[in-house]
Amino acid sequence: MSTTNRYHEAYSLFLQGDIDSFYKDVYPSLIVFTRRLLPGDLAYLAEDCVQDSIFRLYQRRGEMASAERAKGSLFVCIHNAVVSYIRKHNSQLHYASQDDGDFEDDFSTELIRKETIDNLMLAVDRLPEDMRLLCAMIFREGLRTADIASRLNMTESGVKKKKRRLLALLRKTLSPDALMLAYAYLAN
Repeated sequence: MSTTNRYHEAYSLFLQGDIDSFYKDVYPSLIVFTRRLLPGDLAYLAEDCVQDSIFRLYQRRGEMASAERAKGSLFVCIHNAVVSYIRKHNSQLHYASQDDGDFEDDFSTELIRKETIDNLMLAVDRLPEDMRLLCAMIFREGLRTADIASRLNMTESGVKKKKRRLLALLRKTLSPDALMLAYAYLAN
């Protein structure tokens, strides 16, 4: 019996639920085919790709009208499995190759930002009551000058004057970074 006829018969028997001849006749060539699709460093995944694909085909064997359809479906399944493994591998490589320096830089930046905000809040806690109230409206509530003026029954110029006084008080106790953060909040 020719190889083509053997494969055709193996697929036909497979569709009927008999997998012995399929594994004996077709499986080895599927492994070779899959190894050729996979990059060299992933060739060890060929058996996984083939096994997963055979299992999927076996689950859907009742939907297959012919051995040719089953064979085509299996090759599509193997192709998709290979692509999936390559994508996962590339994703893992990308994640693993991210520069640890980037993480360290991000971590350092966040740590400095946190310390700066903590510094600012400590300085705010030492302010007189009216200045703490102004800071709460600016920092916590995010109110603009016009909203603060309305709430405190003041003019906008009066609020701006109060903000300048607040900055003068903060300038005495804050680090340059914390002071820049305070300027950014008070600029509105």
